[in-house]
Amino acid sequence: MKKKMIIALSILIVIVAIALVFVYYKVNFRTSDFAVLDETDKIEDAKQYGDEVVGWLRVEGTNIDLPLIKINEDTDVYNDAYDFAWTNSIPDGTGNRPAYISHNVRNVSRNPIVGDDTMTRFEQLMSFIYPDFIKDNQFIEFTDSEGATSLYRIYAVALLEDDQNASFSDTYTDEEQRRYIKKAKRESMYDIDVDVNEDDLMLTLFTCTRFYGAYTSYSFRVDARKLREGEDKIYAKVETNKNYEKIKERMEEGENNEEV
Repeated sequence: MKKKMIIALSILIVIVAIALVFVYYKVNFRTSDFAVLDETDKIEDAKQYGDEVVGWLRVEGTNIDLPLIKINEDTDVYNDAYDFAWTNSIPDGTGNRPAYISHNVRNVSRNPIVGDDTMTRFEQLMSFIYPDFIKDNQFIEFTDSEGATSLYRIYAVALLEDDQNASFSDTYTDEEQRRYIKKAKRESMYDIDVDVNEDDLMLTLFTCTRFYGAYTSYSFRVDARKLREGEDKIYAKVETNKNYEKIKERMEEGENNEEV
């Protein structure tokens, strides 16, 4: 009888241990189902509006699904015939840190709106201001000027005074990349457990925000790096840091829109 009890207890311990391991991996190694799509037809359709379309962008968890255009002296960035994002650099397939900009006209509350599918351009980019959102949405699909489509993973999110000057250059030296990565991580409102270095291909998304009022020059910035060969789409660990405290205090002031 004693021997049977020992065997039964041992089996129970093994079952519990397996269950705990399963729960641990399910919680800490969640995999995204955000997939790369062929955006060729969409790119061709977007050319009907007359702009120089150089790629496509989709952002996990949002309705951001739009063409990327190269800006020139004839480009009307306020053209409301269709949604798009633009770059101030010259995308030629050789850049290692392209940056794209689009409008955020409506999502200007102290508590930005999530999940409103009537929003356009980069209005839903503000969703990443919420820790619970970025924990479940960390990937970006980017089709470059050569038509190659890849996934990028977010490594930094910042809301700061920024003139978006970084959008005028998409080719950085190794030292410039190292400095930019360090700066992006230092300014980020999150500590995101993503390894990134100067050998990675980068991607930066900018939008304006009136989170701190109508007469400020703040930008909301999302930085990502290309998924490495063989790298799984496992969600990274995300924690807020001291940069988030100012943002949190503003949110707690209420639901009002910007003060004009």
